[in-house]
Amino acid sequence: RAVLTEKYGGREVAVKIQRPSIESKLLGDIANLKAISKPLRNVDALPLDYYTVFCELEKQLADEFDFIQEAVAMDRIYNSLTRSSDGTEVTEPPLVLPRPVPGLVSKRVLVMDYLKGVPLSRAREEMEKRGIDANSPESKLFGRKLLKALTYGFGRNILETGFFHADPHPGNIFVLENGDIGLIDFGQVKQISGRNRETLAKVMVALTDRVGDDRPEDLEKIGNLALELGVELNEDAQDEAAAAVAMWLFDGSTEVLPGGYDTGELSPNSPVKELKSFPQDLVLVGRSSILIKGISNRLGIPWSLAKEWAPIARDVLNANSGQVDMTSSVDKRVRFRTVLSTFKQWARGRANHVGKSLPSPVRSQVARLIIKMEERKSRRNLTRHVPPK
Repeated sequence: RAVLTEKYGGREVAVKIQRPSIESKLLGDIANLKAISKPLRNVDALPLDYYTVFCELEKQLADEFDFIQEAVAMDRIYNSLTRSSDGTEVTEPPLVLPRPVPGLVSKRVLVMDYLKGVPLSRAREEMEKRGIDANSPESKLFGRKLLKALTYGFGRNILETGFFHADPHPGNIFVLENGDIGLIDFGQVKQISGRNRETLAKVMVALTDRVGDDRPEDLEKIGNLALELGVELNEDAQDEAAAAVAMWLFDGSTEVLPGGYDTGELSPNSPVKELKSFPQDLVLVGRSSILIKGISNRLGIPWSLAKEWAPIARDVLNANSGQVDMTSSVDKRVRFRTVLSTFKQWARGRANHVGKSLPSPVRSQVARLIIKMEERKSRRNLTRHVPPK
């Protein structure tokens, strides 16, 4: 943490400095993990093929020690979240991202914006210090805001450009002083292929549009798309296994998986046990999905990534098939959506200011009312495709 001279703007910044010999030490640790996990690839007791995971991690770590590459990745992700998918409109980013300081970046030193807040891993402790009940309406409302920000941010990056932050964990997610959600550490990023990106979009749409969790036509469609991504199953796996894996990974609102599989990752009857091989290109997509799913479980909020990502997925598929209005790229007029986005930013700022000025009991009542409205909306969305019994 430092303060820049007037020449560079005079603001508060974070300074990231690479430790000597850290690259060889970490890559040596990864090599050891690969050696240990390779003989265990077919052990039934393990929920995943960890050898594939460590191979992908080794590839990603190769770029993590070059801070110039990290600064480029930071800017690239920021630009993708502050523009519409076709690049013609300014959009409100769901996450606050630090920006590198031009002229103060080298291979081993990175100077960037300082985000004032605490990592998610310490958020509960910070709440207790301030006397905030973790089960209060305000806390639950924040939990929904957290899920929405992460879901929308990662959904846009994964589905629209295929380039995304590949090291999401509670230490890299920040709760800022004003209540916004920040994301730091862009040393590990991932670019997935256009084909996999399009197939992932089709999986989200298929999961959202399914009529029921046991309808054969829906399960076949979802399962075929999962196999198209490169998922390989055990030879004795049930017919529903591929669809169950997709639902387990991307639809946390599903309580009973097809084929009688359990939703618990470590359960002996988990669909993950049916995986013979998981595509290395998508290991880090799965990591992002599992992080968001874990947060929703911890908060007790049913959350379907598929339903949240489906609108983004439909836009991506429509753009790929040419079903977009190409006149937007040459229309330089201020559009209604841009004006609406600007108004929403202003309104949110005003709402935060007013909300903080309210007495605590009133704040709790307002938060409780908003939560009820959100829960009703979620129940409608989650039951929309469930057939009547």
